[in-house]
Amino acid sequence: SMAYSELHRSNGEVLTGGQNRAYLLHVPKTIPNNRAMPLVICLHGFAEWPAHLMRLSHWNQLADEFGFLVVYPRGSGFPFRWRCGGWFGKKAEMSQDVQFISDLIDQLKKEYKIDEHRIYANGLSNGGGMSFLLACQLSERIAAIGGVGGAYMLPWTEYQPQRPVPAIIFHGTADPLVPFHGRSSGRFSVPPDIPLWVKTLAEHNGCQIGRAHV
Repeated sequence: SMAYSELHRSNGEVLTGGQNRAYLLHVPKTIPNNRAMPLVICLHGFAEWPAHLMRLSHWNQLADEFGFLVVYPRGSGFPFRWRCGGWFGKKAEMSQDVQFISDLIDQLKKEYKIDEHRIYANGLSNGGGMSFLLACQLSERIAAIGGVGGAYMLPWTEYQPQRPVPAIIFHGTADPLVPFHGRSSGRFSVPPDIPLWVKTLAEHNGCQIGRAHV
């Protein structure tokens, strides 16, 4: 089992909504002195934690190579999760996690020279779902999002961004946790059919739908 210190490893906290929320920050080996740095926000999956995703994603190596900040915020509850619709928490709680990310950006901006036009969010599974919630509710701050095996549980009625948010979506056809073609549960499809969901996102963002030639 994972050592407590690894599970609870963080090097920063932000006071948000009356509580301290933790994050793990990677600062590139060389901070560019002549330009503001992009910021990548990397969101772990359900029952995962920041240090785990840090190792899994290899974002730190890219950050060192290209000179950007990477932050791995920690979800709440036990096990850790992002409250972004569906199974993952009540609708009333969603704004708390969005506020956390917004306050985290503000805190990092005080400490580092961040390029406000290049703040990106990406996540795995439940963290992918959280990235989509940020696209819905923080579109004026988040330049683009990415999802890997994302659990996109939010209804389309919630997607009313101030601007369309570009997205890159990765999903395995054999994913056992978040099935590629969704899973129906009574009247609701939880999670959705991924190809249909991506097509719908493209349409919401005003894209011309074409078939990619692989």
